[in-house]
Amino acid sequence: MSQPSLSQAVQALERDLGSELFHRIGRRAVLTEAGSALIEPAREAVRSLETARASVAAVHELREGRLDVASMPSQAVEPLTTLVSDKEVVSHALGRQRFVLVAPADGPFADRTAVECRELAGQRLIVGQPGTGMRANVDALREQGIEFTVAAETEHRVSLMPLVLAGVGLAVVTDSWRDVARRLGARVLDIEPETTLDIALVSRRGSLSPAAAAFVTAATSAADS
Repeated sequence: MSQPSLSQAVQALERDLGSELFHRIGRRAVLTEAGSALIEPAREAVRSLETARASVAAVHELREGRLDVASMPSQAVEPLTTLVSDKEVVSHALGRQRFVLVAPADGPFADRTAVECRELAGQRLIVGQPGTGMRANVDALREQGIEFTVAAETEHRVSLMPLVLAGVGLAVVTDSWRDVARRLGARVLDIEPETTLDIALVSRRGSLSPAAAAFVTAATSAADS
């Protein structure tokens, strides 16, 4: 769009809204308070238009589409979250993962396949940051009177296995890490009594784009199989 056409379009929008959207300072344009307030509704309008176009195109066949996936940080490998707001989003249960203990091959609990949570007393643990499922699980141990030493706190999941294999400490993670940990040479022990993390896919309520709807269907079907 040429500069004159853009200026005319902005001026027409300002007349329609009855408010200036930009402070014009020389050659610069800075958003006014009204302009800032318009940003998110404008983005929503554009998203709605894109969804409408995709829905019309999907009458014939879903060939392509844009899908935005957001997830809370957790030790779960999948980009999922258990955070739910019933007013704005809907949750699709995808399964449940138990917490397990990852230890180096020559570390504690040799030749064991399971460990009682009380046996973690006195051990050195690698923990995640507050707010993660991994951290919440080990914090619950302390609430039960099980004292341990925090050997390291990390926000980077990729650093967990190198720290464990280097003998820095043990890590409590979800069962989704089992195959990866074993391939790297670590041992994985079930923690008793069993504690779990519920995994869910959360989407916006109301109509979804064809791509998002297809993704939800594929994800829930895979969870049921």
